[in-house]
Order: sequence, then C-alpha cells, then structure tokens
Amino acid sequence: MGAPDPDRGRRLLRAAGRSRRFRRGDVLMMAGAPSTGVLLVESGLVKVVLPGHDGDDPVAGLFSAGELLGEIGVLSGRPRSAHVIALTTGRVVEVAGAAFPSGDRDVHELLLRSWIKRQNHADERQRMQHREVPTRVALSLQRWAREFGVPTERGVEVRGLSQQDIAQAVAASAKSVEAVLHELREGGLLHTGRLRYALPDPDALDEVISRAAW
Repeated sequence: MGAPDPDRGRRLLRAAGRSRRFRRGDVLMMAGAPSTGVLLVESGLVKVVLPGHDGDDPVAGLFSAGELLGEIGVLSGRPRSAHVIALTTGRVVEVAGAAFPSGDRDVHELLLRSWIKRQNHADERQRMQHREVPTRVALSLQRWAREFGVPTERGVEVRGLSQQDIAQAVAASAKSVEAVLHELREGGLLHTGRLRYALPDPDALDEVISRAAW
C-alpha cells in the first residue's frame, strides 16, 4: 500500500458531493448555522470571516482551489464558527455531512494537511502582529501572490480583494493600508486596479520586508 494520496481524497469528495457556482459576495457559510456539510473549493477565492463587534470582523484566512472548509463543524457536530464569503466567482463541491467520507485514509490525509496549513497560517498571523503595518501588508501580498496569484503581463496578480479585505486580514486600519499600497506603487513594486494587485516581482518585497523602518 502506497502513501496516502490527498488528490484521491479530493476525487472522493467530488464523487460524494454536488458542484455549484458562486459569485463575489455570496455567503457560502454563516456563523451560528448548523454544520450540515463540507465545502471543497474548486476555483475562485473566498475569505473566512470571524464574527466581531461593532462591525469589526477580522479575516481569518483566504482560501482557493483545493482547500476544505467546514469540516471541523461537521466532525464535531458544532455550529459554524465563521462566515465564508466569496471574493470572486468560482465553484465549490458541497458534501453533505452524512456523506462525508472522513474515515477514508486519503480523505484523512487531506484533512490533516488542511489543519496543518491552517495552524501554520495562524502561527504566522500571530507573529505578524508584532510587525509594523507596512511589513504585514507586504508579507501578506507576497504570500497570497505565491499561493493563488495569477501570472499576467504586469506580474503575479492577486484578484478579488478590496483594501478593506486587506486591512481586516492584517489587522490594520484601511487608511494605513492605503498608505502602504501607495508607497509600494511609488516604488514600482505594485500595480493596482479594481480588486486587483499585481506584483511585478514578489521576491522584490523581501527587501521592503527586511527594512527596519518598515
């Protein structure tokens, strides 16, 4: 018997579920709702938002193709702990909780890798809170470009995020994020458009990130 295969786990989920499209702004999961199923993101970008106070809803993470969402609630029997909101158009496979093949070793491997990745991102977010806002923005843009950026003639492009999304993801004010994006544009390190952020060279942000002044 070979090593566990998470890709086969994804194929099992596709066979057990149903595919559906989503558009930007669609709420795919609602905090407090019963955990009735698991989502496998096939394309597009979504954000996980934690319910906050006074409209302050922090973005806990961004998820793209191949990622699992909602499985913890299904396995624990607890209600949803966060909102999942679409940032772009895309498609998900929805697997009902009763049909979720969590006992399969390849699905289990997919679960394990998903949990490890989320924990690593959570640890990274915790470390980032001790950095200045410009560093947090630069680190986040660089990571997003590497994880789900789209190559274009202007560079690696991250699509679907507003400045408010970025501010919530890095725990900073929209005004401070706007100032950082302006500095990156002025330095030729970033091109922006409506819900688009293109990095001509993501590695060039390493110098920005390492600057003590930032």
